[in-house]
Amino acid sequence: MRAYDIAFYVALFFILGVGSASLNLSIWYLVGISTITALFLYFDGKTAISLLIFTVFIGFFYYHFYSAFTEDKIIFGRSINFQGIVFKDPSSKLSGQEIDIELQNPYRGKVRIYTPTYPEFKYGDLLDVRGVIEKSSSGRLNIISFPKINVLDIGKGNAFKSSLFSLKRKLISNLQMVLDGEKSALMTGILFGERAEFSKDFNDALQKSGTTHIVALSGFNISIIVTTLASLLSYIWNKRQAFWATVAFIFMFVLMTGAEASAIRAGIMGVVFIIAQRASRLYSFRNAITLTAVIMIIINPKLLLFDVGFELSFLALLGIIYITPSIRKILRFAKEPGFLNWRDSLAQTFGAQLATMPVIFYVFGRITPIAAIPNLLILGLMPLTMFLGFLTSSLGFVSYHLSFITAWFTGVLLGYEIFIINLFGSGF
Repeated sequence: MRAYDIAFYVALFFILGVGSASLNLSIWYLVGISTITALFLYFDGKTAISLLIFTVFIGFFYYHFYSAFTEDKIIFGRSINFQGIVFKDPSSKLSGQEIDIELQNPYRGKVRIYTPTYPEFKYGDLLDVRGVIEKSSSGRLNIISFPKINVLDIGKGNAFKSSLFSLKRKLISNLQMVLDGEKSALMTGILFGERAEFSKDFNDALQKSGTTHIVALSGFNISIIVTTLASLLSYIWNKRQAFWATVAFIFMFVLMTGAEASAIRAGIMGVVFIIAQRASRLYSFRNAITLTAVIMIIINPKLLLFDVGFELSFLALLGIIYITPSIRKILRFAKEPGFLNWRDSLAQTFGAQLATMPVIFYVFGRITPIAAIPNLLILGLMPLTMFLGFLTSSLGFVSYHLSFITAWFTGVLLGYEIFIINLFGSGF
């Protein structure tokens, strides 16, 4: 067996071990499943089978080892007093603020606080909180609603991240100065993953039209964008220059969003995606995405089964690579991507949706049959929309009049995209 095949299966069986531990499966059940799987894959010799089973054990015990050292120490169901540091940029919505805090001794864990819009809290604030912590309905979050909060100190977070969040808020403010409410809200969502200013009707339209991913910091979103961007840049520069320009765009995108964990993961997957495309070999992509998954799982093994964004990102990328070619053949597409990359956008949307459909149905209980149509009409314009949006926001630091000029062109694209989302979100 070739070295890259061995590396792939070792990584895959490690992930299997972590997944089994996440599901609280018996260790003996795990041994049986991994042995049968190894035999089914026609591995030669006891050494190869033993290696894979050993790798499963490593993944299984690593999850429990990680859990033992990171297990939450939280008292649920009764009023307690605790302190915590705001570790993410708070999200302001019409209903109030969402604040994520990291608990301090003697407690351990993360809690999401729902509180009124004012007073505003910021990243790095040390808070003293009194209230009742509960589990969310999904069981994924620890939440507390409208507790009593006092700010004990400020600036307790990472200085670099704090400056990035400040930059993000200023960029958002620049957009709000030159774009009207609905358009600036969508542009903010596309660039930064922020949905605070979305109305309930528009949120519903995004879900019903199957276009929610355009305002989500996921590998799916990034992969669609970088594919189109790389294709467009290849008309201007050679492939090498287009590749590095696309990587630079991803890096800039991650920084713009405040280097949130979800954005970093999406950025990494975007880079992996274009590297695999550049290599033009399926096994290169297979190993690259598996290695990426292993690295992320080592950092936090609970991502595998308890982070929907992580799951959807990887499934979408797998769908784009492995299912899209078959869709192109079925639809008899020419090799050319078409105007604004429409052929690739349609095929990739189908591929990604087919791969993510089981998880979407399980988690959200809804599959949108018509999603391919609005995605086809919108995705090809996303790179240009993002570029003009970023340019408009950046010009706000230089001149309001210059940013107003680019905002007009940005507004035309956003108006069209809002129209499509509302049209298909209304069910006609």
